[in-house]
Amino acid sequence: MNDQVSDAVASAAPSALRLRLRRLFAIFVGVQVIGAAIVTLNAKLRRAARESRRPDDYPWSRLEPVPAADGVDDTVLYMKGTELLTDLIADIDAAMKFVHVETFIWNDDESGQVVRDALERAADRGVSIRVMYDGVGSINLPSDFFSANIESFSFKEIRLHPSLLRPRNLIRDHRKLVVIDNQIAYLGGFNFGDLYMSWRDTHMRVEGPSVLDLANAFADFWNQHRPTGTTGIANVDGRPWDPRLTVHRNDPSLGIFPIRGMYMEAIDRAQKRIWITNAYFIPDRAFRRALLDAARRGVDVQVILPQFSNHPLTDILAHGTWEELLAAGVRVFLYRHFMVHAKTCTIDGAWTTVGTANLDRWSMLGNYEINVEVRSEHVAARMERLFMLDKENCLEVDAELWERRPALQKLGERTLRSLSPLL
Repeated sequence: MNDQVSDAVASAAPSALRLRLRRLFAIFVGVQVIGAAIVTLNAKLRRAARESRRPDDYPWSRLEPVPAADGVDDTVLYMKGTELLTDLIADIDAAMKFVHVETFIWNDDESGQVVRDALERAADRGVSIRVMYDGVGSINLPSDFFSANIESFSFKEIRLHPSLLRPRNLIRDHRKLVVIDNQIAYLGGFNFGDLYMSWRDTHMRVEGPSVLDLANAFADFWNQHRPTGTTGIANVDGRPWDPRLTVHRNDPSLGIFPIRGMYMEAIDRAQKRIWITNAYFIPDRAFRRALLDAARRGVDVQVILPQFSNHPLTDILAHGTWEELLAAGVRVFLYRHFMVHAKTCTIDGAWTTVGTANLDRWSMLGNYEINVEVRSEHVAARMERLFMLDKENCLEVDAELWERRPALQKLGERTLRSLSPLL
């Protein structure tokens, strides 16, 4: 009898322990969720007040095109949505064979309609038009936004189905790419919408042989994900073997994430300067260590981030990385009054990347992304000019001042730090 009681007590103990652990975990998660909600709501209210009194514009310049040199194609960098739209619409209007468009967000507003109308005009004169957009990013786009003359589909629209719980369903198509006649391509951070065109972002126009690699990236994605009833795209032939402009694309379906490796290799090679601009800066431990090592060996590491992004929780998580970066000599600049949405980096006046990948876990190890890596002093010079213009609208974070930030802010950062692996 005593043995039976002992066995019952022994079996009950693990059950009670598991129950307590579950409760502690639930409390921990609840604190995180409540904290994130409070931070997000407070930041949104503060941002609304700031936007009501923000200045009319930010420092910018139309950067001169870089003609083909050093084996690199003709390239143009854009800092402003209006100048990008002007050139993009002109190129669509001049298209002879086809236009392929891929984007994360497409809104049914003036900017979105301008691009749509240009595609419709091209389709009316016999140009083949293919469009794909992310089903979550463009969730408000009407189903009849495009006419029947345009082949279009929404990428992996999330539906109320048990398979929603599969991690793969959280992956989004975050790429922004336009390919015209395999001669011209556009890629970068701009989405098609009035709000996004008003942000400070960076896009690149490419014209030359390297466009074939971007065309191939679109074709592969289209052929892999297109729904039944849409036509496939033939293989893109003639791609150069040794381009100075190299295309890197993250493909979570294949478990391939070269953009992070591209950054890490370039940072490890840096000898003089590393200048980064990124909208959502939550680098993982290895990435931070690479930046810290560079700064400690005397490299001028500077990072431009939004002072207040459109995702307040991301801002709080980013703050948790600043202390060790500042202590190592990394300079952090906050872009004021406007959302900076660019995803760029230039190193040593010789290397540049422009694309769609943020420096967070979703972009580095999750979403479909596309970046170009350009090895050219001419392109790097333009990017450094762009970086210096952006710094005119920035506030530098001082290490001593940052250490004296309010205790409540520090508490919020530490409380929510465990969420950073999710973003």
